[in-house]
Amino acid sequence: MRGPIKQIENMRQVRFNSIWLVPLIALLVAAWMLYQNWSTQGPVITLIASNAEGLEMGKTKLKSRNVDVGRVIDIRLSEDYESAVIKVRMNHGTEQMLRDDAKFWVVKPRIGKEGVSGLGTLLSGAYIDMTPGVKGRQQTDFTILNQPPLSTENEGVRLMLSSTEGSKLDVGALVHFRGYEVGYVEKVGFDSDKGAITYRIVIRSPYDALINSDVQFWMTPGLSLKSSASGFEVRLDSLETFLAGGISFGLPAGRPPGAPVADMTQFRLFSSKESANNNVYDEFINYVFLFDSNVSGLVPGAAVEFRGVRIGTVLDVPFNGISMDALTSLDTPLIPVRARIEPQRLNAASTSGEMSLQKWNELIEERINKGLRASLKIGNYLNAAKVINIDFVENPSPITRKEFEGYQIFPTAPDAFANIETKVVTILDNLSQVPLDSTFKQLGHTLQETNETLRQLQALSKSVSQLLDKSETQQLPADLVSTINELNLTLQSYQANGQIGRPLKENMESLGRALNELQPLLRQVRENPNTLIFDSKPRVDVQPKAAK
Repeated sequence: MRGPIKQIENMRQVRFNSIWLVPLIALLVAAWMLYQNWSTQGPVITLIASNAEGLEMGKTKLKSRNVDVGRVIDIRLSEDYESAVIKVRMNHGTEQMLRDDAKFWVVKPRIGKEGVSGLGTLLSGAYIDMTPGVKGRQQTDFTILNQPPLSTENEGVRLMLSSTEGSKLDVGALVHFRGYEVGYVEKVGFDSDKGAITYRIVIRSPYDALINSDVQFWMTPGLSLKSSASGFEVRLDSLETFLAGGISFGLPAGRPPGAPVADMTQFRLFSSKESANNNVYDEFINYVFLFDSNVSGLVPGAAVEFRGVRIGTVLDVPFNGISMDALTSLDTPLIPVRARIEPQRLNAASTSGEMSLQKWNELIEERINKGLRASLKIGNYLNAAKVINIDFVENPSPITRKEFEGYQIFPTAPDAFANIETKVVTILDNLSQVPLDSTFKQLGHTLQETNETLRQLQALSKSVSQLLDKSETQQLPADLVSTINELNLTLQSYQANGQIGRPLKENMESLGRALNELQPLLRQVRENPNTLIFDSKPRVDVQPKAAK
């Protein structure tokens, strides 16, 4: 009995020690810290990127408007090894930012057409930036963009442009109206069915009010160098356009604004403003011109003029719509050129009582019957650019055909340069047919006969002088003596040293020398007629000396 009682007494003597409060308090603090950490954490999201360049696990931050909203906690490869999977722990209270339209991208140093950006990351390192989502449902899986998104503030209207000519523009290229920035290219694609490059552009508000159904869009290269019949034209736009190109738009001259357009309306994108202006005229008469002269210098887009006034546009040089068999069947080889007459160029956009296209066709047909012909004309002698000149000609050749292979034919005439060349060839042919040898022989006989005549006149004058010196002659009546003296003076004037004989002799001698000097030239012209136009000897190119 003594043992159990003693054990109970010992148990009654055990008391609570205050030192035990230390681990209890530490446990409570640890539990509170765990709860605090858990309660302040946001959700974990997954970002898919093509690569994880510049990102580090545990260091790279996620920011929005330069405020920390998360941190990268894990980086690994995807199961197919095609992309990087990035896990980001978001801060508490950021759940509402994670919606369908949220966008993520990596901020790092970039140099592009938009300028230099991300220089602050040279020291701090790259980070992930985001624009909070405001539409759609909440989610945790996103894809990182390869490029920073364009600004979406003050969006007005989106339009679709298609281009089959010119070079490609990049996303972010600017859209201008009279040189003022009003929008940008949002997306670039390619339509394989139409073979055209497509652009989705955004026109910001309030500039979207400038868009209507009649506006035209064209590319604006930063540096443009153009050579045409009007001369040389150099145009330099802004530095931004010079680096990346751009798009401009506007209304054709003299045309009132059209109706407003809806989002995603289709427009054509022209290669230049001139091309856009030429496309304004939707009423025209197509003709095929058959030229038998050199068409080099005539290019598509060149002008068709009537006495210096532009009335049309050249379309194809040469025109391939006519088969080669049909062209070879002609008596002479001809070059087909397709162009169109645009009567609207002569009518103001707001003028009433305009002539219909049928009346214009009838008027042109009537003028053709009265001698209206087309010919090639050099519009600029510096670059040899040509235009089609339409005018009335004298004694026009008869019209042999009005249609050819189903195309309406506009009759042509030789161009002015060809006429000059024909006249020069005719002159050279006539010169080559002149009997130069017999002509020079006859001139030689004529000079000899002239010298003989002057010698005889000199002898006759001497005889008359001797006759007058005789005493018998002096006894003749005074009238007869006066007549004989006048005859003597007249004969003396025809002598070699007389008033008439000396100039005549000098002229004959000058003519002889000139004919002798012309003999080599005439002989060269007869052997090589084109020396009147071209050099007789080709010029030797100057060879640059090698550097010592």
